[in-house]
Amino acid sequence: MKAQAARNDLAAAAALAAALFLAAAGPAAAQPKPTINVDQVSCLRFGDNQVFHATALGEPAGGSGRLYFQWNNHGGYYWVDLTSEGPGRYWGVPPKPETRNTEVSYYATLLDAAGREVSRSQLLKSKVTGDCVVKLTPQQFGTAQNLVVGETLPNQTKNRVMGFLCDGIVTRVDSDNVPRVDEICRVCSVVWWTLPKLLAPALAGAAPGISQIIHDPAQSSPAVPQ
Repeated sequence: MKAQAARNDLAAAAALAAALFLAAAGPAAAQPKPTINVDQVSCLRFGDNQVFHATALGEPAGGSGRLYFQWNNHGGYYWVDLTSEGPGRYWGVPPKPETRNTEVSYYATLLDAAGREVSRSQLLKSKVTGDCVVKLTPQQFGTAQNLVVGETLPNQTKNRVMGFLCDGIVTRVDSDNVPRVDEICRVCSVVWWTLPKLLAPALAGAAPGISQIIHDPAQSSPAVPQ
């Protein structure tokens, strides 16, 4: 009788220990620590968009991802939202690099539902070349034509995205997370499309053989920082 009671007590103790172990380990096993990694692209091309891919684990409910990018060693970072293409899979498209920008550094972050960063990937760098082959899906191309670019520093407001072209940028988000129309790129675009109409009357009377040369301010490069 005593032996049976002892065996029962031992079994109960073992069950209790197992339950405590599962209670402690269960949540961690069911919900791994949030992580995100960005794939390195082989290259970027001057004057063209490139798509970046990222993978994540332990994504928080209602969370999101961002791709941070920078003309390497020039100013602060900017960011674009990552688009989800299924559990743990994301892609993002930054603006087009200009010709002075020969290298881009980048990393990805995972955010919780409140917009707080819960994970950051490794920092990577890729060269910008003139012969890089880039391929975008129709959805990625559409995103590239309607870019929302975020800022990380106050002095980025009312300035162009350093090292990148205006083409495709329509909205900016300042370092306080306040969105606005990108007035710099918008003005350049308006001037560019207005110039031919303004110059047409003057050029109409020009002598034959005189070329019509129109400067595109949207493609002008800002001064190189000292």
